[in-house]
Amino acid sequence: MGQASLSRGYRGYLAAFQPSVPTAAPDGSLLVRDDDRAEALAGVFGIPAGEPAAATSERPSASMDDKKAAFLEAGLDLLRSYEADLAAVFRLTVTAVFSSRTSETPGSMTSSAAIGAVWISPADSWTPQDLTEAYVHELTHTLVMLDEHRYGHYPHREELDNPVNLVPSAIRREKRTLFASAHSIFVAAELLRLRERHHGHGFDFRLHPASRALRDNALRALDSILTMPNRDRLVGPRLRELLDATGESMRSLRLGPTGS
Repeated sequence: MGQASLSRGYRGYLAAFQPSVPTAAPDGSLLVRDDDRAEALAGVFGIPAGEPAAATSERPSASMDDKKAAFLEAGLDLLRSYEADLAAVFRLTVTAVFSSRTSETPGSMTSSAAIGAVWISPADSWTPQDLTEAYVHELTHTLVMLDEHRYGHYPHREELDNPVNLVPSAIRREKRTLFASAHSIFVAAELLRLRERHHGHGFDFRLHPASRALRDNALRALDSILTMPNRDRLVGPRLRELLDATGESMRSLRLGPTGS
């Protein structure tokens, strides 16, 4: 199957199970510069829309002005320079990158209610490397959600919110659902692999923790999942397979003195 056919099939799949979500733009553009579409996506994500700002030739959109758009494009360019194949997977599976008027707290986000869409609110202190990590972070969430749709990860998903089933997460280091904690482990592993292959472990990261802390927290979260008393009831075979492989990958890293 060619790239174009795969892309059409994927977008058709998204449209079928989330028909009210305006993810892919008709012209194929990735960055959402249209306020109406950005507000619709923000509503699906539960992000307040905020007050409209006056549009000018320099700032055609209140949610994404030219400066923010240029920075977001620079992050995509850096990702392409790192790994063309990874960038191609991003361009295939992520159908919309949007921001919002109310972005006092910087960060990035995906939602299971709008697979394919990524919300980005960069801080002024972010470097292009931080932005690239945000992209890889949200791409990981997207791919894991798609894997869940294909294989099923949680035999009894309705039980995940039970307080007795909460486990620590790798990024926030707080007790969260198995779903959130497993995702955080996968994200941590992908960020560590990105650093290992490209910008290194000693970079001054602003968005995510330093590599040693990131790995240690992820391994602790993984251990908490694998030692859950009801693990076999809540963790499906596919999820266990992915967690085991991810643990092996993280343990094989050699961070060195700059990874602390």
